[in-house]
Amino acid sequence: MTLDQIIKIQSIIDKRAIRSDTKEFLDQTRFSKSKQQRIRFGDMHIDHFIRVFCNFEDDGFLRFIIELAVQKGIFTKVPFDIEEEFGKKKRQMN
Repeated sequence: MTLDQIIKIQSIIDKRAIRSDTKEFLDQTRFSKSKQQRIRFGDMHIDHFIRVFCNFEDDGFLRFIIELAVQKGIFTKVPFDIEEEFGKKKRQMN
């Protein structure tokens, strides 16, 4: 079952429209290393989404946030400069 299907079922059960920010999230994409292409979150099966989300630990999660921000046009600089800076601070803290 995909995230799109789950959200549609939830809207039927709750008798409420799907929130616009939820729709925006479902339309976001991430790069799949295994498939070598971008995949839309709404098209992901729930178990795959959970597995991917659980792997967003430490630097992986930061990379995910930066990727979403770049897609939304929040960053105009190269995102890896930001990631590198955060990584340096994290290593200094350890």
